[in-house]
Amino acid sequence: MTLEKVKLLLKNRIVLFFGFFVALLLLNFFGTGRLFPTTETKDLWFYSGVFMVLFTVLFIEPYYSSPKNVITNTVPLILVFLAIKGDIADQTQWWVIVTSLVLLLVIAVVAMVLDDKNSSPTAFRNKLSERLKNIAIFFGKGKRLYSAIFLYFLLVYYVGQNSLSWYVFWLLVIWAFMLLIDQNDLTNAFLGSKKEKDKSAIGQIFGIESQKMFLVKLFNDSRTLKKFDVVKFNYSMRNSSMTYTGIVFDHYLLNQEQWAKVLWLGECKNYVKRLIDDTVYITSGEEKNDLLEELEIDKFAGVVVEGSEIGKIKFEYSKKEDDLQEGDLLELYVGDKRLFYQVVSGVTDKEQLEARNEAGFIEGKAVQLGEWDATTLSFKKFGWVPQINTPIFTADAADINVPDHEYPEFQLGKIPNTQLPSLINLNDAVSHHLALLGVTGSGKSHLARQIIDKLRTDTKIICIDFTGEWKKEKPDAIVLDKTNINDFLTGDDSFGVVELPALSNTVEVVQATEKLLSIVFDYAKQCYEAGEKEKICIVLEEAHTIVPEANFLGVNNWDSKAVVNKMGQIALQGRKYGVGLMVIAQRTANVSKTVLTQCNTVICFQAFDETSFNFLGNYVGKGMVEALPNLKQYHAIVTGKAIKSNVPMIIDLTSEA
Repeated sequence: MTLEKVKLLLKNRIVLFFGFFVALLLLNFFGTGRLFPTTETKDLWFYSGVFMVLFTVLFIEPYYSSPKNVITNTVPLILVFLAIKGDIADQTQWWVIVTSLVLLLVIAVVAMVLDDKNSSPTAFRNKLSERLKNIAIFFGKGKRLYSAIFLYFLLVYYVGQNSLSWYVFWLLVIWAFMLLIDQNDLTNAFLGSKKEKDKSAIGQIFGIESQKMFLVKLFNDSRTLKKFDVVKFNYSMRNSSMTYTGIVFDHYLLNQEQWAKVLWLGECKNYVKRLIDDTVYITSGEEKNDLLEELEIDKFAGVVVEGSEIGKIKFEYSKKEDDLQEGDLLELYVGDKRLFYQVVSGVTDKEQLEARNEAGFIEGKAVQLGEWDATTLSFKKFGWVPQINTPIFTADAADINVPDHEYPEFQLGKIPNTQLPSLINLNDAVSHHLALLGVTGSGKSHLARQIIDKLRTDTKIICIDFTGEWKKEKPDAIVLDKTNINDFLTGDDSFGVVELPALSNTVEVVQATEKLLSIVFDYAKQCYEAGEKEKICIVLEEAHTIVPEANFLGVNNWDSKAVVNKMGQIALQGRKYGVGLMVIAQRTANVSKTVLTQCNTVICFQAFDETSFNFLGNYVGKGMVEALPNLKQYHAIVTGKAIKSNVPMIIDLTSEA
């Protein structure tokens, strides 16, 4: 037998256990004349303590402790001391011990309750949880706790009675050797090498693709491997006192050999010395479950890939449950910065591995929203791009504090599947003009009605409508014409409708509309010059019928142009006099660009035409435009002056406040 095999044998848990067991029996025999201890209280609990130290060191906590282990250690001891209360001579000692154990149990339970996986590590409750965990684990680790029990009975029943001093000495020696065992250096192997016998070893690190992605060549006899299996490894080219943990990101067959990509996601709390450097080991059992929870594998969504930019990242999609959708919120860390991104599209792609080997994957695209700023209830842009293979996780942002808001701020909706609101300042929306764009049935009119209900607080609404729907929706609306417009403007009513026939750009209709708009504009101008600024919002339902683009003008171009020109004048000068526009349209191609380009706040619902894509690209960016065809009903992209965000974003309007 070689020296190496002898050393390996002496590190085997079973061998060490039986070695210490025999040593304790022999010591008891030579010290008391009996091979086994008596069933007296002093022997029963004394030897229970020393054997629990041995079990803990060798089997129960071989790698690291957690609050769960502390609970497992303290509860039996509390029950034991409750059972033997009458056998303890000094009841003060009994109360001190039981109180300490209960306090340790409470600390461990509170640490687990406070731990919030949805919050960042810097959140107050997680920082407090971590401190309590450290306290619980330090005092509640098995070998410390059971050593204390062993020493207590040793002092009370042996040292305190001045009996068997040499026996006590050798017991202390055996106990000290137990504590000197290196738990991280233990093995289950007997005479073979660890690599040959340790079935948890699955492969060897062949190379590194980035700071976080490792290329692993799998052993021929390695166990079946699946994506998202949790692994651990020591990497010789990095910190030699750290054991890394991660997941199997991908595995494939290349040139008749099995390979895997392993993504590093964290570190073990303790360095596992027994692992062979650059060899990857799969975890199982409770250790695997703990790491799955700690690494938040259920939220893992993929990694950043090449071609990413500051404003938009590309990522290789990889999720345990295939439930990612357009508009979902993602998060990643660049240093200590928590950045949020929003999914806008996904395409299938393939990766060239070798000359005749390819692997398919899904490449997602997400635009940067940035860091959340609770003081402004909005996101702020971050000025750099994350590194390739940076892990990305789905975010519900449940840990983020959202302060209250009040009029003129109005909650349009929320970031899909989160509680983060999207707010619009209604004063800015009116004064700087608002456009609601999208196909029929996407939710434009529904949102317009909600906004108008809020605006009526301090704004007069004039809706120019040829559909007839507004009068039905608002029975209290005043039907306006040239005869009563002045009464409306100076009276207490807040909502008026100018009803137009379906063919709204006939000579008579456009002339009447132009005259009415002139009266409204002149009234607002007079109020301004008199030092009284009125707030008036003109709603253009189906705006292409009222202010069409030049090539869509009706039978009388000159009269139609008069309305367009008047509306253009309001768009350009209305802000000064307190007159704003709400433009509602299906297609940007049909609406006067003179009017539309003055809308500094845009809410885009689902759209399909190329003209809309080109026009809206200047507002929401090319990345967000890709999302327009696939938007759900009542989902929209919002951007502009009145939106409380520095960047365009997709929101869910079904979750409005």
